[in-house]
Amino acid sequence: MSNERIVLAGFSVAGVETAIEVPSLKLVLDMGRCSRTAVNQPFVLVSHGHLDHAGALTQHASRRSMMKMPEPTYLVPGAIAGEVERLFDAAGTLDGQPIPRRVVAIEPGQTFALPGGRWLRPFPTFHRVASQGYTVWERRHRLRAEFQGTAGAALADLKRRGVEVDEPHDVALLSFTGDTRVEVLESVPELQQTETLVMETSFLDGRVSVEDARAMGHIHLDEVLDRRALLPRRDIVFCHVSARYGQAEIERIVAARLPDELRELVRVLV
Repeated sequence: MSNERIVLAGFSVAGVETAIEVPSLKLVLDMGRCSRTAVNQPFVLVSHGHLDHAGALTQHASRRSMMKMPEPTYLVPGAIAGEVERLFDAAGTLDGQPIPRRVVAIEPGQTFALPGGRWLRPFPTFHRVASQGYTVWERRHRLRAEFQGTAGAALADLKRRGVEVDEPHDVALLSFTGDTRVEVLESVPELQQTETLVMETSFLDGRVSVEDARAMGHIHLDEVLDRRALLPRRDIVFCHVSARYGQAEIERIVAARLPDELRELVRVLV
C-alpha cells in the first residue's frame, strides 16, 4: 500500500443507509444499499443486523448472480449468522431460485484471509444489538532496530553475507467500527495505530446530548474530542452522521469544532 489515503466511496447516513466501498481491498463495509459499484466488490463486512447496515445483502448477492459474477462472501457476527442465512432463504423463495452466497460467521479474535496476503480480524463494539468492528491487516518488512542508520552499501554487504537485516511486522491498514459507543476507542488498542480509522460519529452538536447518543448506542463528537489522544495520527473518517445534518452543515460544524491537530487528519463520509 502507498502512503496515500485509502479511497472510499459509497454512503453512510445514520438510520438510512451505510455501505462504504473500499475498492483497493475489494470489499464493502456494511450493505445498507447496493449501488452499481458496490456490486463489483466480492467481500462485505457486516457490523450488525440493523437494516440500514444489512438490508441490501440479498440484493447485492442476487445482482452478482444475475451478472454471472462469482459468489460473494459476507462476514457477519456469529450471533446473527443464522438469521442472515434465513434472510437469504426467504429472498430466494420470493425470487423463485436460490441466491448464491457464502455467509461466514466470525467472532472477535478469529481471522479471515483476504486476497493479496491480507487478513481481517473483528473486534468487539458496544451497540444496542450484537455488533463488531473489523480491522484489515497486512504484513510488511522493516529494517531491524540494530541496523537503523546503517549506510546502504553496508546493508547491501550484510545481505550478501546472508544477514537478515529486515524483520516482519503486521500493519493495521483499515479499521471500521460500525455502530458503537465511544468505549471502542478505549478498549481496542489497534485503533490508535491503524492507517485509516472509519468510525461512526452520529451526532455533532447539542441538538442531541451525549447521554441520548449513548442511550442509542452511538458516538457524539464531544466524546471523540475528549478522547483525541486515542485517535490515530494518519487518516480518520467520520461516518454515519445523523440525517438531521445537511452536508454543508456537517462540513461547517466539523471544521469549526476540530482542533488544529485533527483538522488535517479528518474527513467526513456522508
